Amino acid sequence: MPAPTQRRANGLTILSSSDPRMRALRRAGHVAEIHGNKAWNASFLLMEHLKRHPLPEGSRVLELGCGWGLLGMFCAKRFGCRVHGIDADAHVLPYLQLHAELNGVPLTAERRRFDQLTTARLGDFDAIVGADICFWDTLGRDLWNLIRRARKAGVARILVADPGRPPFTELAERCEARFDDAVLVHKEIRRPVQTWGQILSIG
Repeated sequence: MPAPTQRRANGLTILSSSDPRMRALRRAGHVAEIHGNKAWNASFLLMEHLKRHPLPEGSRVLELGCGWGLLGMFCAKRFGCRVHGIDADAHVLPYLQLHAELNGVPLTAERRRFDQLTTARLGDFDAIVGADICFWDTLGRDLWNLIRRARKAGVARILVADPGRPPFTELAERCEARFDDAVLVHKEIRRPVQTWGQILSIG
């Protein structure tokens, strides 16, 4: 049986914030500054979507605003993807590494903002995923520019999940108007969490 401070979901072991290992990281000064303090529901929403619409085996995947990296770890375990995560908050990366070690996933990550990803760098990936990463107007604009660079770089698939905040809705509308293969999917799940939201799927 799982320990009280951890749970299993979609093949992953996920620690609670009260787990001694998580508390040790906070005591060491790793306190999230940009909302990277938990597993956000949109990640689970996108995991369920990917079960029905899987990534090709061995895809090179970039997880945007990775936080604890759970979405990327799911892609690595489920589809054998090679995953790299970026987050603007360096303090979340030790939590990602802790979960990567716990789940036996060789996931890499770095501190980087959306606007720091060049077209050439985006071209290193086959797919881009992100969940709960469009909560400020500035992030919506940065994501719009990133998606355009990614398409120019030949990224085959882009997936962004969100509960439906205004910046995300505006982003989805712009993408649907610009890209013929962009679609907004409305989705609700009951397990491992009960939640609903939207998924912007391009490619």
